[in-house]
Amino acid sequence: MIGVDTNILLRWIAGDSLAEDAASHQLELVQQLANGSEELFVNQIVIVELVWVLRQRARLAKAAVVELVTRLLHATNIVVHERETLLAAVDSYSRFPGGFSDHLLGEINKRNGCRTTLTFDKAAAKSPHFSELKR
Repeated sequence: MIGVDTNILLRWIAGDSLAEDAASHQLELVQQLANGSEELFVNQIVIVELVWVLRQRARLAKAAVVELVTRLLHATNIVVHERETLLAAVDSYSRFPGGFSDHLLGEINKRNGCRTTLTFDKAAAKSPHFSELKR
């Protein structure tokens, strides 16, 4: 097994092209990665950074990012710590406002016994995992 850093994963997925019109090409590359023979370890921080770069720098649509990350997480040769937690966070991210890191944080807290996570973030507070704390 080989660990993969965000910049390696991004370069592999997007090459030098991080643009909206490259989304179908990126999905094709994720499929190629999924069919590889070497196991690759991708940790939760790498997924958070990947989503941030694809949304903020590449300006990919949320739906395209969700599809790409979901395919990546379902790849048989990708080893991910707490895959089910990440998949649940992707699902929550796809349905509610807020950043992906917020949804992952909420999902981790839920799975560790928290009934809610307090936040000042109005967007994150729209997720069922959060409660907005009024200032």
